[in-house]
Amino acid sequence: MALVYVVDDELNVRRIVKQTMENEENEVHTFATAEEALEAIDKRQPDLIFMDLTLPLMAGIHLLQELQKKAYAIPVIVVSAITSPEAIRTAFKLGITDFLTKPFTPQELRQAADLALKDEESLSKRSREIRRLIEAGEMRKAQALLRDFFADFPSSPQPHFLYALLIESTNPRVAAKHLRASLCMDEDFKDASSLLKKLEE
Repeated sequence: MALVYVVDDELNVRRIVKQTMENEENEVHTFATAEEALEAIDKRQPDLIFMDLTLPLMAGIHLLQELQKKAYAIPVIVVSAITSPEAIRTAFKLGITDFLTKPFTPQELRQAADLALKDEESLSKRSREIRRLIEAGEMRKAQALLRDFFADFPSSPQPHFLYALLIESTNPRVAAKHLRASLCMDEDFKDASSLLKKLEE
């Protein structure tokens, strides 16, 4: 069961998404504004967010910017009537996992949610496994897994951090470059900043 937040000023959309996700045995909370959603997120981070880009007061793009600023790694699926390529590009640059155009079907919602939750789970699991291999000194196995990790999650800071962890003792200069790349993607990544500080001392 996942905790799902729905952010949309249209009551009908909130109802459809809520019902569809609850039918999949998820816990769902709905919000009519970005401000309400952000307040709830600060108290309890969900596993997945569905949100519109056209919201009263704080727009959806600004909500995405706030989530990025606070370094919340939450999968976000945009559900919007906006079809402008520029808006879609901006949303993806801000880290959304999918973009559904209104009107949508319950099946499209379920498929997008399944993919987003699987990707997030896969990233965490694979990151833990690679780190375990590095700590166990199984560098070849870790390196083999890292190749695919880079390919599957090119916009995540994790592969860069793990590669730096892998080579910190053999090539600290290149490790530092990867740590800087990791911090460019997530400036609040504490493990990466701690390791970079250690390498620069």
